[in-house]
Amino acid sequence: MKLTEYLSSDSCIMDLKSSTKEGAIRELASVLAATGKVNDNEDFIKHIMEREKLGSTGIGNRIAIPHTPTKSVEGMVMAFGRSRGGIDFQSLDGQEVNLVFLMGTNPDNLNVYLKLLATLSKLLNDRLFREEFMSASSADQIIGLFRKYEK
Repeated sequence: MKLTEYLSSDSCIMDLKSSTKEGAIRELASVLAATGKVNDNEDFIKHIMEREKLGSTGIGNRIAIPHTPTKSVEGMVMAFGRSRGGIDFQSLDGQEVNLVFLMGTNPDNLNVYLKLLATLSKLLNDRLFREEFMSASSADQIIGLFRKYEK
């Protein structure tokens, strides 16, 4: 199973408009809702925001991975957004976030979800991948980088 099975160029926003955590999550959630795999977008957002209250998903290196299991999602969904100006996610390192990966899964798919979350985290910890990722200028380049680095 690969991230590119769940992330497509249609679910990438290369210039997030929102400058707030909730706004960015709403922007990305609307892209996922358009896929038809999110049954109740407001419930999905509510679960994401509840997860954020438990602890920030801003993992450092200007990256956040808001995620949640919820029955509002069919299967597994994933979206990516880039913020040029930065978003305060109350990240562990105190820096604003520029790269946001929104993930959701139906509780029946927790194994897939956890594996993909681990794969994404591992890739984002790779300095070379991060550097190439930050310089990508299109959604197609983003998808191409995942294909290049996923094994």
